[in-house]
Amino acid sequence: MDNTSNSIADKFFQKTTFDEKEALTKITQQCDFISQQVIGKSSWWGSKKIGAIRYQGIYQGKPAILKIQGVKPEISEIYMIKSFAQNNQSQIIRPPQLYFTIPWTEKNKFEALIMEYVRGPKIITSGQLQTEKTVKEFYQVFKEYRNHCRQHPWIAKRQQILHPKENFQKWQAASKKIYPLHPYREKNDSKLINKATQAIWRFWKRERLEFQHGHFSGEDLIKNKKGEIVLFSNLYWSWRPPFYDAVFAYHWFMYSLAEIPYITPQIIEEQRNLWLKEIFSLKEAQSQRGKILLKVVLLERASAGLIIDSLTINPQLTCAAYLVKSTRNQVVFLTKEIEKFANNNESLLFPKYS
Repeated sequence: MDNTSNSIADKFFQKTTFDEKEALTKITQQCDFISQQVIGKSSWWGSKKIGAIRYQGIYQGKPAILKIQGVKPEISEIYMIKSFAQNNQSQIIRPPQLYFTIPWTEKNKFEALIMEYVRGPKIITSGQLQTEKTVKEFYQVFKEYRNHCRQHPWIAKRQQILHPKENFQKWQAASKKIYPLHPYREKNDSKLINKATQAIWRFWKRERLEFQHGHFSGEDLIKNKKGEIVLFSNLYWSWRPPFYDAVFAYHWFMYSLAEIPYITPQIIEEQRNLWLKEIFSLKEAQSQRGKILLKVVLLERASAGLIIDSLTINPQLTCAAYLVKSTRNQVVFLTKEIEKFANNNESLLFPKYS
């Protein structure tokens, strides 16, 4: 992995020495942040290994959030947020305001960001059924971000797209370590992933990367009282394949449906269709090439889902088995669609960029 993007997933197997209590003590000694409660911990795919922690509290009399990053990123989130603010052209979407920061040092082994506490609804709330209206609203925000938040990249462009097998192999190793005996993993899954990898690479090996927010989900978009939309998870700005940012929210939202007690396979597929209808309605997806590149990135996300993401669902939940099975079905279906298209449209495998 080069240094033009952050991939915290790569650090799963690295030994970490993150001590939450020690880090919090050091931070509060340097500023007057008063911690009130832990509001979230970031782990690797539901494992016990913690990479970051967020506290709600008070900073200089104002409500604030403290994020402690316990794994060294390739590019500081402090830099990402400041650069986003400096280069942003949107009047609607913005990054959170930073109040106080502590850059990473090898002595401390953490990065700290104290930022504004944003009150307001999320654009999409996981674990709740969505309507055509709410999904449309999400993609209206998505279009605003695409048109006004990323026009002036602030990190170097990676010249070569990574072969999908590089990530897939890492995720497979992590999956077997975290979920060695998962009841819904099947022996044939590795073969399906290998076929999917080949289908994806037929297109990606000559494709241009795009500068985008690599974690664009409804959970990371909060509307404040002024009507501004504050975009979080800014650690993941990077150069990625076309449409990655368009399908990320859909990918993770589908797995959150398992949390709904009365959920059924029929409701799950109705929700899937709501999202896919809007995704395939995007202007960039109207050309023949746009449609196939969208299917390619959907296949990459479905493959990630089959390898590990869907396995993070509590297997005791009603539709956990179905969500894994439906992910597998998506991998099979999309692989066949992409292979068929590639075999019949060889010219589109070799784009001519001006």
